[in-house]
Amino acid sequence: MKCFSFSVLARSLAATAILSGLLGLGGCVSEDQYQRLQTAFDQAKQQLAASENDVARLHNEIAALKAEIAQKDALLSAQGGGTSALLKERDLLKARLAKLQAEYNKLLALAGSAPHLPRAVNDALEQLAEQYPNLLAFNRKLGLIRFKSDLTFALGSTTVRPSARRALAKFAGILDMPQIADNEIRIVGNTDNVPIRRTKNTIMNPTNWYLSTNRAISVMYVLKHNGVLDRRMQVAGWGKTHPIAANAPHRRGSAANRRVDIFILPIKLKYNPYVPASEQATVGNATDMVPASASGVAPGTN
Repeated sequence: MKCFSFSVLARSLAATAILSGLLGLGGCVSEDQYQRLQTAFDQAKQQLAASENDVARLHNEIAALKAEIAQKDALLSAQGGGTSALLKERDLLKARLAKLQAEYNKLLALAGSAPHLPRAVNDALEQLAEQYPNLLAFNRKLGLIRFKSDLTFALGSTTVRPSARRALAKFAGILDMPQIADNEIRIVGNTDNVPIRRTKNTIMNPTNWYLSTNRAISVMYVLKHNGVLDRRMQVAGWGKTHPIAANAPHRRGSAANRRVDIFILPIKLKYNPYVPASEQATVGNATDMVPASASGVAPGTN
């Protein structure tokens, strides 16, 4: 059995159907149930990230509709009641506004259910992002630190640049703050859609899948060198499959898509009797995240 408290996850993902059969199980769940909870959490994270763009879009649409309705009302007032066609047009706009407002409110509620890091950790991460604005960004809603690959690595390389190493060393110190010293961490590499140029030097990274994963591994080793327990860290690579911006035509890629995302998860690392004591988590009662209301390649652009 892999045991951990999932009450926070259950509250923040109450709308996720996979949790419905697990709510009465208490604080200890099986490995299979643990994986199902992790999958549900991942899906909710992805949905939340996608919803942020929708929130901005709907906000703009609602503002435009309100302005258009105000214009129709002014025309109706000037005409002493107006024509039935104008009234019908105004009412249709109001109906669309109500529908958009309902969708907007639903997305805001979803954003509000995201698990938040403790305030001291959020403050430290925001200060780090302010110190390195060209290198990394912090997303408070997702518990995400995003390193830009073009500044974290040399062109086509998996070797972390010295300037990025300094930032990662400071990030490692934040990861070891008592409030989150037991939280698991996921490091995910991403590339754009420009294929790796095949040469005799690409044996270690023949494709974007390899490059994205090996960059995540390189970041993991820097964090480990700076004291982060390796058992806390999971590495993965999405290759080109999870872009956050449009890639330029003719395989010119996008700098935004070349990145390493690091998620601080709400899942706590637990004691494992088969692991040496020196590799166990050091803080047993850290505060949970609570819901609120991440060389050897031929030169290329990756």
